[in-house]
Amino acid sequence: MIKKIATKNILLILITSIMLGLLISDTRLAIKSVLDGINLWFYNVMPSLFPFMIFSHILFQLDTAYLLQKLFNKVMNKIFNISGSGILPLAMGYISGYPLGGKIVCDLRKENVVSVTESYKLLGLCSTTGPAFIIGIVALQMFDNMVVVPILLISNYLGAIINTLFLKNFYKEKLSTGVFKRSENKNFSIIINSAIVDSTQNILKIGGYMVFFNIFINYLEITGLIDLFANMFSRHLNFMQLSDQLINGILYGLFEITLGINIISKCSDPLFIKVAITSFIIAWSGLSIHMQTNSFLVETDIKYSGFLLGKISQSFISMGIALLSYKLIYPTSLSVYSNLEIMNSFENFNYSIFYYQTISILALITIFIFICRKIKKN
Repeated sequence: MIKKIATKNILLILITSIMLGLLISDTRLAIKSVLDGINLWFYNVMPSLFPFMIFSHILFQLDTAYLLQKLFNKVMNKIFNISGSGILPLAMGYISGYPLGGKIVCDLRKENVVSVTESYKLLGLCSTTGPAFIIGIVALQMFDNMVVVPILLISNYLGAIINTLFLKNFYKEKLSTGVFKRSENKNFSIIINSAIVDSTQNILKIGGYMVFFNIFINYLEITGLIDLFANMFSRHLNFMQLSDQLINGILYGLFEITLGINIISKCSDPLFIKVAITSFIIAWSGLSIHMQTNSFLVETDIKYSGFLLGKISQSFISMGIALLSYKLIYPTSLSVYSNLEIMNSFENFNYSIFYYQTISILALITIFIFICRKIKKN
């Protein structure tokens, strides 16, 4: 055990030392990476999320959570096998987006209001992005195309719901008997102050992770590791006929979704492929969000591995829903919503191969998670 911990520490020290050496050797790139990350956060993320976070915080400080618990207790129990208190992180996650939903789940767990198994289901249900991010940032600022909005909204929320129903079969522990307590009456000025302070801390944390991963990814790029991974992905994803730029966007998105989606939106690939991959990246949420959520998980007995498995299955489910939704909503009117180049690319692309390969991958992921749960039980 001691050797394992020592090896882990040595590896982290080695990676950190290499990163520090790269920062010193190329300070211009370091400064550029920091500024790019800050600009992306300041101009794209903060204006769309920060006001939303403040007002949603105020809303739930005014005993809205208690009222929602009373109203939806039976519904939550029947559909998801989750106690009514789970409506709080669900609503917060759907309104404000990650990682706030995950933080509230951890807060409820620390107070023993929800059980561990309920926590895993809630994390799968509420670990989604908010509509402000999809509409304000992805659709308007990146894709500059509102056609993607209904597809991404449907795949984002429906994917989380279906994934939670799927997880329901693996987590059948008895519900927690904890009850969400009503907050004591507070002066409205205190509520506003709390909302501003908490929202500022959260938005700064998001910015910090975006800057960190922007630096990390840029140095992965100059060391050639991104190209190495891209070549590996290209060989395995050759049947999908994806462009190199799109594959790079996927790799970036695995680390930080805003950076990845920004690259994907500028690709020349067919629009429906970019939307499907974007849906996958949004559901995955990026290692940046994973680290933010894990910073709350470590304060509880909720394991990151359970959260990770849930995000993997949710990503493939959301991508499948995006493909199906696009086919149903825009079956013959693509030229109305996209330019001629995208339309021609769509006609030349073998949609059925991509669709059925995605279904096959989803089936394999389902089997993999089922086997993992069986092994864990044994």
